[in-house]
Amino acid sequence: MPRYSIAFWSKSSQLMHKIVEMDTKEAALRVFFQNFVDGEYSKDEEGYAYFREDFDDSDSPSGNVIEI
Repeated sequence: MPRYSIAFWSKSSQLMHKIVEMDTKEAALRVFFQNFVDGEYSKDEEGYAYFREDFDDSDSPSGNVIEI
């Protein structure tokens, strides 16, 4: 199963980094969101959509995913 290194710079200026093992990048990112991102986004589909929008912002992304 692939492993993904996920780093996320939170709005409170804290860097979160985890290694997540999942079948796909999208599944790994969702697990990261559900388990490690607290307080900044609601824990529902709308919160995840905002997280993804911030994560994938082309001007100033707040995160990065690398398959390892």
